[in-house]
Amino acid sequence: MAVILFDIDGTLVDTTGPMTQAIHEALEELPHLPKPSEEAVRSGYGLAGNAFWEHVIPEASLEEIRFIRRLRHTTLEKTMEGQNVLFDGIRDMLETLHEQGHTLTTASNCGVHYMNLILDTQQIRSYMTAPECLESVSGEKKADILTAHRVRHGEADYIMVGDRKSDVEAARAHDFPVVLTGFGFGNEEEWALADHVIKSPNDLVEWVNR
Repeated sequence: MAVILFDIDGTLVDTTGPMTQAIHEALEELPHLPKPSEEAVRSGYGLAGNAFWEHVIPEASLEEIRFIRRLRHTTLEKTMEGQNVLFDGIRDMLETLHEQGHTLTTASNCGVHYMNLILDTQQIRSYMTAPECLESVSGEKKADILTAHRVRHGEADYIMVGDRKSDVEAARAHDFPVVLTGFGFGNEEEWALADHVIKSPNDLVEWVNR
């Protein structure tokens, strides 16, 4: 059985709509800053910490970014209420892999609040064993999350599943095979770096059990 590490955005979910709305609502408190488009938000997924905010709202100062991040906690909880943001087929895929005895968990560059919000609102926490994110391991790069998982789970067959170059880089740092989602936020250049690219969540089940 494998330990399968899932990125969150572009791999399990697409929160572009509610995230953009939440950022816009937070920015009502800072009307001098422009509101980013959904495309700007989507293209920022995969960046860690303040790098995401510097990409999405480059006009904001570091102090303003901190303020926006605090407000976004509340506004995102509001915009996520009742929202199903899982990609089609994700729940069935997680349930199948879990029932087969694989250990499923997360390895995302997000913060703890966001990770917990996704796991709870999308009702997928029950499939995950000791989920981690960049903030929960006090890391600087995604490879640090994989290090934490190796310490917890010990010697095992690990698989990194993501959608962006950062997922590939983290996996290569640990010599883990890496699968990218063809339905996520990546592109052909990034897909070429992976060991395998899946067109649907069910493709992952077939690849893991090949």
